[in-house]
Amino acid sequence: MTKGIRAYNLYPKLVGSMNMWITHFDRIQAMNFDWIYINPINYPGFSGSDYSIKNYYHYHPLYVTGEMDFENPEAHVEKGNKLLKNVCKEAEQRGMKIMMDLVINHTAFDSPLSEEHPDWYERDIDGQLKHPGAQDGENWVEWKDLAQINNAHSSDRDNLWNYWLEMMLFYLDLGIRGFRCDAAYHVPSELWHFLIPRIKEKYPNAIFLAETLGCSSQQSVDIAEAGFDFITNSFKWWDLKEQWFLEQNWEYSRHASSVSFPENHDTIRSADQFGGNQYQALLRYELGAYICSSISTTIGFEYGFQRQIDVVQANPSWWEPICYDISDDIAKINKIKASYDVLQEDNGIEMLQLNDRHVIGFTKESRNGQEKIMMLANPDGHSSYRVRESNVYGIMGSDKVKDISRSRRMKDVPAFLEYNLLPGEVKLLYVKL
Repeated sequence: MTKGIRAYNLYPKLVGSMNMWITHFDRIQAMNFDWIYINPINYPGFSGSDYSIKNYYHYHPLYVTGEMDFENPEAHVEKGNKLLKNVCKEAEQRGMKIMMDLVINHTAFDSPLSEEHPDWYERDIDGQLKHPGAQDGENWVEWKDLAQINNAHSSDRDNLWNYWLEMMLFYLDLGIRGFRCDAAYHVPSELWHFLIPRIKEKYPNAIFLAETLGCSSQQSVDIAEAGFDFITNSFKWWDLKEQWFLEQNWEYSRHASSVSFPENHDTIRSADQFGGNQYQALLRYELGAYICSSISTTIGFEYGFQRQIDVVQANPSWWEPICYDISDDIAKINKIKASYDVLQEDNGIEMLQLNDRHVIGFTKESRNGQEKIMMLANPDGHSSYRVRESNVYGIMGSDKVKDISRSRRMKDVPAFLEYNLLPGEVKLLYVKL
């Protein structure tokens, strides 16, 4: 099972040119992230959506010139390649790697590939390009700016699959070291079985993260077994009490490492969700980091940004004033996470029955049975609550329990613990068995 990662999503449209991306690398490094994930950087189709790619080898002009100048994109290719190579080098000099978004389920509707390789696309009964879509209640919603690739049954499948492989190797040669695979479960598993081993033959440390939100548990398992290192989980939508996430977490942990997140480019911002309460936003990050093998969040989370990202409209003018700054807290959480194996892997989570309904508690054991943690948390962002646990040593299986919390560490952890949890506080106890 792949060791967990700590990924920072630098949403490129909020920042601007690739040279501007690098100006954020020192503070990302200071927060102890080891991966930087970049959303699609390629030239878009008529809608301007990041996920509507017109040309896989041309760059969005904003990332090369800093301007929204969409004329003559081929003129910026050489410079774009050099800039991306430098981005990857600057990240690696700081102990981080770059992961890029991979979109191969569809292209922009106006991509020249539809004329150059018409057999690569799905067609409707009239022979027209088919739009991908999704069910929204009783309605089927089509994305008119996209054209569906026929990865499964194209009559020219060998050339299509090799096109994807060569494109991925091209960016790996520039320094990319991982792929976040958009709509991974819509892509045939046979294609992933083709791509992933061939990539890892040349780049054995390359990682593959599957976007699996919205699919069934079985689809997530199938994707994991297609060779993915990581799949996304649904921690974001868990109320910290219902059993469904614990069951999902257990099922996923048997097949692949999973990534949690308090927010991403498709969701509302945590600061908006919690009315600007930094304690509640940070608690979601912290619990996700400890419960799941991997953690990710989006640029601006640390500053309390509240405007949801829009994959069409977002631009550098959307950068927001700082509402609060939890960068130091994130740095502490990530440092703790990187220091213990049990925090970098997925395994079953047990929920504790505590004295007060306002507080929650969980235990997690390492896969080899040599480490165990206990998490005691106060999800309330305004009030303190007292937690009592009379059998800490019994639950942990040892009297050598340490407090490894990011703040207010206890020198000694008693068997009968009575502790006042501040708003949003997480008490993290650890034992090596």
